[in-house]
Amino acid sequence: MKKIVSILLSAVILFSFAACGKEKAESSTPSVDLEYYAKLGSIPDCPYKLGQDIEELKSALETAEKETVEAGGDYVYQVTEGELSVQINNGSYIYYYEKDKEVAGISYIAALDSAFGFDSGESILSVKDALAGIEYTEEDATSDNVFFMLGFSGGKLLKYTFDNITIIFVFSDSMLTAAAIYDTDNWTI
Repeated sequence: MKKIVSILLSAVILFSFAACGKEKAESSTPSVDLEYYAKLGSIPDCPYKLGQDIEELKSALETAEKETVEAGGDYVYQVTEGELSVQINNGSYIYYYEKDKEVAGISYIAALDSAFGFDSGESILSVKDALAGIEYTEEDATSDNVFFMLGFSGGKLLKYTFDNITIIFVFSDSMLTAAAIYDTDNWTI
């Protein structure tokens, strides 16, 4: 009887270790429904999305800046107007819109830290593996397709397109450095 209990207990322990190992292996690779976020027009954790009203965004960021400064903190909020587009930077995210399409709202959002469940420094292979089954193109990163990263040269870019929404991941030395989402109908420059 003791042998049977001992064998059963050993089997239970063995299966519990196997289950824990499997759970840990699965959780080490981020899982994100990229198409879902493309349809929402947003980056997870970003409080604003594509199509966001420009004045509403500016007002919210100005309020956040005022409250943070009054509390003795530092807050980055800067609006930079170019010839064709406007950049709104709050330190965590960079929002863009084309001047002649302002009524369409925000048309490009860039994140220079973690985005879509991937942390900065994640390998290109990890991102490809986590998003296996989703069609993408791989391109060289240039000043045209990663314009929001001033002075960036070299590297690779993974581009995932869902209807009129494109999500990109930017890599330097095969490590993730930025991600962005944009509306191809309202971002043409």
